[in-house]
Amino acid sequence: MKTSRFKTDNPLLFGLSLLAGIGLITMILSLAYGVIAGADASTSSIGSFFVLGLVLFITGVLSWVAVVRPFENFDDINIPMDTGHGHTEPHEEHPALTETTEQGMEPVHH
Repeated sequence: MKTSRFKTDNPLLFGLSLLAGIGLITMILSLAYGVIAGADASTSSIGSFFVLGLVLFITGVLSWVAVVRPFENFDDINIPMDTGHGHTEPHEEHPALTETTEQGMEPVHH
């Protein structure tokens, strides 16, 4: 699996996330305008912008799901991941561990 520190390395996924984000922002702004304008607001224009944002959001999310397919690469947390040590037996308890946990933390003297 190739990982990168830049989120824009895959332009398709970046574009789909931008599409969904712009849709969400459009919905929020249309509702905010309706609240601020009050009774003078045009309900047809607010509704149109909200539906446009909803369509953009749903298109972005469904396209992302179609491209990424997160349901195929599902990570089951009930199955332990191989740590790469090369053995399956558990580690032994270190004798110093029990001594330090019984003593607890000592107060700091200044």
